Amino acid sequence: MDYARLISLLENPPIVPYPVILPDFFVDHFVILPSYTGFLKSLDILAKQGGGNLTGTEQFIRRGGNCVNTTSALHALGVDAQMIITTDEYGALLLKVLASPNIDMNHVHRDGRLSTTVSIETEFEGRRINMMISDSGSAAAFGFDDLTLADLELIRKSGLVALVNLNHNHKGAQLAHDLFEMAKETQTTITFMDIGDPSSNSELLTPLVKDVLHEGLVDILGANENEICWLAWELKGKNERWRHHVSNPKEWIHVAKMVSHELGITIDLHTQHFSAIVDDDNVISTPSFQRESKVVCGAGDAWNAGDIYGHLLNLPPLDRIILANAVAILYVSSPTATHPSRQDILTFLRSNPALSIDGKKLLMHQ
Repeated sequence: MDYARLISLLENPPIVPYPVILPDFFVDHFVILPSYTGFLKSLDILAKQGGGNLTGTEQFIRRGGNCVNTTSALHALGVDAQMIITTDEYGALLLKVLASPNIDMNHVHRDGRLSTTVSIETEFEGRRINMMISDSGSAAAFGFDDLTLADLELIRKSGLVALVNLNHNHKGAQLAHDLFEMAKETQTTITFMDIGDPSSNSELLTPLVKDVLHEGLVDILGANENEICWLAWELKGKNERWRHHVSNPKEWIHVAKMVSHELGITIDLHTQHFSAIVDDDNVISTPSFQRESKVVCGAGDAWNAGDIYGHLLNLPPLDRIILANAVAILYVSSPTATHPSRQDILTFLRSNPALSIDGKKLLMHQ
């Protein structure tokens, strides 16, 4: 592929208006394991003997939460992203240690409860997977009324407002409605939403579809194949066959087209094999880049950061998802879960990076 246009723009990019991301911060404890089946066998042995210690794992702690990870990735790219988050005093102290010192902490709400996740990352049926076990903390109940006057002013002056990780939030649909309705009053602020995996909070989908997405309050819906299939399930009367499409990559763009048509919204779709901009029947797509993954948790946040930066730069759709793919692959192939800089992206694109073979095959038949 020819990346010359994107490389030229990234060499000397214009200053973009700042985005605002909200509202979660998690402390992520990564546990890296070689094999899912081996892990289960080891746990079974420990359980049968009444407990014990499983050694030989690689573990580390990182800043987490979709909001903080997306903000961190944007800062690594040189974007002055702002975040509004909920945590407690202990969480605020941890955030100062785990996040970049350049990130503005003036909109950290310290009157909540710490949110934590254990992310088990392993190999299953030839694919790297992550299984997250979470305590949502105050991310479960952050509402529009929790925003301060300073928060609201920050949002009104932003170029883009992104609401992420709604799957944890039992006030998520109302927060999205009120937040995006206010943002639309500015007529210049782009509204971006990523629901997150709604598996444990599927009741969120009905009001979210009815009161937010159908109302045209969201300009860009960032989503992976799982989230798109859940939305299709909701739109088609909770028909289980739509959820089953998540295991069939050949159906992902078809499902995204249906959801985009039903909601009248543009979907920025990211999967492990390819990414696509889906606007009704119009699809612009490209295979993902091919590299060995060291971590999986946070890949979607890194992709969203590249996508958001692309929107702020007003990039053509293909260049935007190439940028997002590059940010994501450099993050997941980093053994320390480090977000790439703009210079890292330039070096990578100039190296003629390999594209996903599976992605190429899937897109040939779309």
